[in-house]
Amino acid sequence: MSRVLIDTSAWVQFFRFGQGPVADEVARLVEADEAWLTGPVLAELLHGTRSTRERKELASLLAPLPWADVTRADWEAAGDLLCTLREKGRTVPLSDVVIAVVARRLDLAVLTLDAHFAELPARRWTPAASA
Repeated sequence: MSRVLIDTSAWVQFFRFGQGPVADEVARLVEADEAWLTGPVLAELLHGTRSTRERKELASLLAPLPWADVTRADWEAAGDLLCTLREKGRTVPLSDVVIAVVARRLDLAVLTLDAHFAELPARRWTPAASA
């Protein structure tokens, strides 16, 4: 059984388009109880809603997913990684660095469309990886 932390970019494909390789993989992972959620992703998704009703529906829909907490050690590791990336001239969003750090600690792959995850210490998940 796989354990996959689904990034905001993949959820957007799922909710906005409902089909295609990434959206289909999100649906498969949810149905197989292999999809995980963490705070930064939930916050980004809720931020993208257009109404209180939509926010409540989304939160309710995502509530059953396994939850990956962000610990103090994760925040420290994220800060260290951000400094290392800055020294290399790279800028990566804080939320994505936190997602990568949490995924690494919990041995979760990350399903994302964001190319900068290639620079982060998290294992990437692609629909082809499920075959």
